[in-house]
Amino acid sequence: MADAIDTLKSILGDDAEDKIKNVMNSLGSDEPKMPNANIESLDYIMQLKSIISQLGNSHDDPRSNLLLSLRPYMRSNRQRSIDSAVKLLNMTKLAQLFRQ
Repeated sequence: MADAIDTLKSILGDDAEDKIKNVMNSLGSDEPKMPNANIESLDYIMQLKSIISQLGNSHDDPRSNLLLSLRPYMRSNRQRSIDSAVKLLNMTKLAQLFRQ
C-alpha cells in the first residue's frame, strides 16, 4: 500500500496531495455537510484505497512490463525516458480509474 502511495506521489509530483484534492473537488466529491458525513467519508476513503491499490498493481500492464524489462539495457538518458513513459502509462490508468 505504501508503494502505491509513493507511486502516486511520484506520478503527480511535489504537490500530489493538493492535486488529488483538486481532482476530487472537481468531480463533485466535496466533504458532505449531512449528519451521516462520517459514513460518507468512510465510503470516500474506501474508494480512494481501492484506487490506490489498483495503481500499485502496475505489474498487470504488459506495456509497462516491457519497458521496465528493457530499462537495465539502456543508457541513462533512455532510462529516464522509460521512467517517464511508465509514469505516463500510470497516469492513463489513474484517469481510467477516476472515470469508473
